[in-house]
Amino acid sequence: MSRSDFQYGLGSEAEAKMSHEAVELALYAENDYGAYKAWILPMLRACKKHYDRGNGDYERMIAGFQRALLPVARQYVLEHCGMTDSVRSLFPPSVRKEAATHLADYFLAEYHANGGGW
Repeated sequence: MSRSDFQYGLGSEAEAKMSHEAVELALYAENDYGAYKAWILPMLRACKKHYDRGNGDYERMIAGFQRALLPVARQYVLEHCGMTDSVRSLFPPSVRKEAATHLADYFLAEYHANGGGW
């Protein structure tokens, strides 16, 4: 990993600062094909479109990823947790914001590494 990876929040150094729940949610969102295709990929395409136009906003991108992670968290709870577990107790808004910040930083790292391309 290069130094720029750590600058944008990638790698084990960034994941060490995240809570375990946020790391789990971010990894599930990135690695589950259905969740990635249905929720994360459209968000990545929208972010790329806005950054290509020159009107990309980091805070709005985090808010968008946070909205996209709620159905991903619901799917995670359905697949991996019991009937008495709730999404909001396992992945509260602060945890979803941590995971959304990680995904936003990952997008920016990839976007700048490819010179604006994908």
